[in-house]
Amino acid sequence: MRAAGRIVVILAVFAGLSLTAAWAAAQEGSVERPFAPGRLVRMDLSAGDYTIAAGRDDRILVRWETPSAEDAARAKVDIQTQGSAATITTRGPHDNFRVVIELPARADLHADLSAGNLRIRGITGNKDVGSWAGNIDIQIGRGDEYALIDTAVKAGEIRARTLNVSKGGLFRSFTWKGPGRHTLRVRLTAGNLRLLE
Repeated sequence: MRAAGRIVVILAVFAGLSLTAAWAAAQEGSVERPFAPGRLVRMDLSAGDYTIAAGRDDRILVRWETPSAEDAARAKVDIQTQGSAATITTRGPHDNFRVVIELPARADLHADLSAGNLRIRGITGNKDVGSWAGNIDIQIGRGDEYALIDTAVKAGEIRARTLNVSKGGLFRSFTWKGPGRHTLRVRLTAGNLRLLE
């Protein structure tokens, strides 16, 4: 390997170690509230990297991390429950705000994300999702639980391999009707939407 190549490799290794060290010292937080399955969860999410996944059936748990104490001071997460509904609100730093939201496996979702990445895994129920920019991945299985899937992306891509859909470009949309009873609606201004098995 030439000297220049070795230098590039060494710099890349140190950059990776620095990033790992920064996240090893990450500032973490969490909040939880009792919540029963089968109810509505509304989310107002600031920019960040989000995973929404099935957790315990008796609570909502939100965990987050930031790479520094300064960023941690900007992170605010609130869960309000009233009757058969809950509202989750997040506010965080503009970069490196990672959030995991655990819900009962049966829940209806209404999520608005300003920007970033959003993954939804293992949640059975109605879903209404919107974002200005970023990537959205939603696990739908074979789509059997849905009566209607209605999606639109103004600039970007829609992919649903299990439904034989792949569209990219400007003003793309996809509507599908199935045998289930739930609905899935997604609106994304710029980015990529993937519906996963």
